[in-house]
Amino acid sequence: MWLESSRMNFLAHLQLAEDTPESRLGNLLGDFVRGYPWDDRYSDAVWEGIVEHRYVDAFTDSHPSWQKSRDLLPDELRRYAGIIVDIFYDFFLHRHWSRFSPSQGLDDFISEVHEQLESVVMLAPPDAEEAIKTMIRQEWLREYASIEGIDLTLRRVSQRSPILRSIYDSSKILEENLGTFESHFLEFYPELVLDVPKVRAEIKRERQQRV
Repeated sequence: MWLESSRMNFLAHLQLAEDTPESRLGNLLGDFVRGYPWDDRYSDAVWEGIVEHRYVDAFTDSHPSWQKSRDLLPDELRRYAGIIVDIFYDFFLHRHWSRFSPSQGLDDFISEVHEQLESVVMLAPPDAEEAIKTMIRQEWLREYASIEGIDLTLRRVSQRSPILRSIYDSSKILEENLGTFESHFLEFYPELVLDVPKVRAEIKRERQQRV
């Protein structure tokens, strides 16, 4: 099941993507699509988004601030940090949205993203298509705005597989360490925002060299 090893920072992946339906779809597919890029399963634009997603995940895993957030989790939950901490970080992206996307309000952004994804979601693998449609229908991106929404999200995710039951009430960790997690996010995310355009240019150059 994809959720057992997936990342859950959907808002961040979408905010970092290019403003096109294909890029935003690709930036959600990194946990669903296996194998090397540039074959005929997807368009070049979707593949670029998938490769970008993979880079963002690797950057996140190796960043000292994200690792400090992971280490705040109890030992038994650290294997799920890619779900728990990433959801926490989307909460802080909500909180600091105007800093990272000053030209567009968050509500307008989410509405735009939903429309874009609905126009291309049929290109996704079946499990990804189902997840994206559910994300839109249940308004996951808006849920991340509050602690209550984070709690609801984690409880819902925990019910999708027996192996995830231990994350059921992990929102308490966010509440107990709110300022510390926020400081980690604010150390981490600005660096990621600056790095992604450079990596995107490299991805595009790599693709062009294969033509």
